[in-house]
Amino acid sequence: MAVQAEPNKKGIISLAVIIVLMILITALSNPIYQALSKKGDGVTYTASGQGYGGEVIITLTVEDERISDLTAQGEFETPAIGQKAIVQYNETIFPKLSDAYIDEVSTHLDAVSGATITSGAVSAGFQEVVEQAQAALGSNVMKN
Repeated sequence: MAVQAEPNKKGIISLAVIIVLMILITALSNPIYQALSKKGDGVTYTASGQGYGGEVIITLTVEDERISDLTAQGEFETPAIGQKAIVQYNETIFPKLSDAYIDEVSTHLDAVSGATITSGAVSAGFQEVVEQAQAALGSNVMKN
């Protein structure tokens, strides 16, 4: 007759605890890494300038030292000129800067023909948000 071993309750509980801990560590490892390394947190900078019809707002989001979002808004600019220029910045010019390292971005923007005042407001706002982000990045580098 073969001897059958009885399961050890402490061993089963220990195994269950180890499995639960492994699941928790796996599930929480990315958020913990991001919190410890301060990565994954998008920081948004805004600046505004006076356009032809009103305020033009530039919004820049930086994540992991790269540009993740960049937009211009100017709802009071003239539709056929100023707003058209803003659309051109948002659809043509700004996407080219997506994923660029913020410390390598030039603050020079070409003006959109026929929208000199709006282009000036966009350019000044863009320069300001890039400088804000670069200054913040420089201070973070010094802390590390």
